[in-house]
Amino acid sequence: MNPESGAATSYSLVLPRGWVRVPLREGTAEALEEKVFRGLEKVPAGVPRDAGMAYRLYVRRRVEKLVGEARRAGGLDLYVPVGVRPGGAIAASFVVGEVAARGEASARAEAVVARLAGDAGEVRGVGDTVAARWEYVRGPSAEEAEVDTASRHVDYVLPVPGNEASRWLVVSFSTAGDGDPGSAFTHALADLFDAVMTTFRWSRTDSRTGSHTESRTHSRTDSHTGAGAGA
Repeated sequence: MNPESGAATSYSLVLPRGWVRVPLREGTAEALEEKVFRGLEKVPAGVPRDAGMAYRLYVRRRVEKLVGEARRAGGLDLYVPVGVRPGGAIAASFVVGEVAARGEASARAEAVVARLAGDAGEVRGVGDTVAARWEYVRGPSAEEAEVDTASRHVDYVLPVPGNEASRWLVVSFSTAGDGDPGSAFTHALADLFDAVMTTFRWSRTDSRTGSHTESRTHSRTDSHTGAGAGA
């Protein structure tokens, strides 16, 4: 029996220490309060004590804005770092979302991925499938007056095994880093996200027995299972 022969029902990945998952379909408010906002009681070094309340309010608003944007984009899960560094929180996050497939249903997933990647992207192996990957820098949005720095982005698009004709997964990372999208620190955060994607695995239902099987990762950090995909 080949556990990788059935349709994917969910995914799992290994998070770096200090990162947490916020589900976007249900239990969002509870996860935010327990995993993210509770940690705001500790003001990071470099933030004046009398500015603690303003700092907490700013972070809360930024995270709530991320949640709203991710939901509107069809997100399943939002991942954010709750650890801090001197001067404030780490400005980074990534969203796992699901999109409907477009194009010919009969086209092979590998061919579709290669076409998506084009000249600007690349094809990488993710789990037991392939994904199109892009990395780029985006300037500040005119809609975000409080954000005046560019951000570095890394996107992966990959087919949901067993549902390639109709469902694909998009994993989108963004970071303002230290304010310079080309700095070593900002690149290191993008590299960290790529490392997370090497731990990505699908959970599956065996095609012959109908039983559920799951690929698991082994690490000193936590393994997190995300929302269903293609179920």
